[in-house]
Amino acid sequence: MNKVSPHKKRRRVLSAVIAFALDIIIAGAIVGGDYAYTYKFPHQLASANIITADPSSNNDGQSGNGTYTSADGTSNVSDWGEKFKDHFSDTIVSTDTVYKSPNISIEITHQRYDSGIVDHSASGKHVKYGSNISYTLADIYIRDISCFQTAFAKDTYGVGYSETLSSMSERIKSILAVNGDSYSNSHHRNNGTIIRNGIAYRTQPSTEETCVLFRDGTMKIYMPDTFDPNQAIADGAWQSWVFGPSLLDENGNAKTKFLTWDYITESHPRTAIGYYEPGHYCLLVVDGREPNKSRGMFLEEMSLLFENLGCKAAYNLDGGHSSFMTLGADVISDPYRPNKDTSDGIFICEPEGNS
Repeated sequence: MNKVSPHKKRRRVLSAVIAFALDIIIAGAIVGGDYAYTYKFPHQLASANIITADPSSNNDGQSGNGTYTSADGTSNVSDWGEKFKDHFSDTIVSTDTVYKSPNISIEITHQRYDSGIVDHSASGKHVKYGSNISYTLADIYIRDISCFQTAFAKDTYGVGYSETLSSMSERIKSILAVNGDSYSNSHHRNNGTIIRNGIAYRTQPSTEETCVLFRDGTMKIYMPDTFDPNQAIADGAWQSWVFGPSLLDENGNAKTKFLTWDYITESHPRTAIGYYEPGHYCLLVVDGREPNKSRGMFLEEMSLLFENLGCKAAYNLDGGHSSFMTLGADVISDPYRPNKDTSDGIFICEPEGNS
C-alpha cells in the first residue's frame, strides 16, 4: 500500500485552497462586473412607446388652455392664463427671488429656523448637525403644461449617465430647476414606471409609490398595488417619478407614517414637489448635513411644511448630496457639497420659441 507523503498532502490541500479561492474571485468578478455594468457603466436603455407625437398638444389641440379629459375621466375646462393672470407679467421680470413672464410666475423664499430637535438616528451620527433647518421654496404658476419639463443627464435615458444640474439647466435654458428621482436607483425593485415629457420609457412594477403629473395639470400619487401604468398613459400622463414617499394624505394632512425604508425617515437634505391645483405647484429643497447651519428634515417635518403651505399632494424626490435648486444655471440652494452630478432633473422652462 502506497502512502502519500506529507509533502504531497500539503500540495493537494494548497491546490484545493487555490482552486477554491480562484472560484470565489471569478464569481466575485462576474457579479461585480454585472453590477458595474447594470448600475455604473454608462449605457443606454431601450425605451418604450411614445404617448403623444406632439407633446405640446392636448385633447383639444391647445396647450395648457382649454378643455381636457382629466385623469378621473371628467371634463375640466380651465384657462390657466386667465385664472392666474395676476401672477403673470406682460414683460419679463427677473430678480434673485422673482421671475415673471406671460407664461411663468416663480417666487423664491429662503427660510431658516431652529427646530429644537436633534437627530439621534443612524447610531447618533447625525447629532453633530445640530437642530437648525434651512430650505429654499419656489412657488410656481405656469400657463402651459409644456413649461413643466424633465430631462436626463447627457440627454440620454440609461444607466451611469450623470451631469450637474447647472449644466443641464444651461443646456435646457431653464428658468428654475431641481434634481429628480434618480430614476435608475437600484433600491426600487424593477425601477418602476418612468414617463418623461409624454414619453413612456419604462413601465415596470415597483414597491414604491408612483407620482404622476398629467397633461391636464393634475398630480396624483399611487400606491404600488393600485397603479396601472397603461391606464395612466391612457389618461394623459405627462411626467412620472418613482422615489417617494408621499407626504400628505387624501385630505392634504401631514402623514406620520410613510411607505419607505428606515434610512429615508432620518433627517436628510431633501427635494420634493408640492401640488396645489392644475397650473400651480411648488418645489422644495432642504439643505442639510451642515453642522449648526442645517441638519436636514425628517419626513414628518417636511410633511407638516407642505400641509401648512396648503398643498393637496406632495412627494419626496431624491435627496442627500443630490439635492440642488438652480435659478438659470446658478445654484441657489445651499448644498453641503459642490454642484454634484445627478441623473435627471425637473425644469421650469419658457415654451419653445419664447425663451
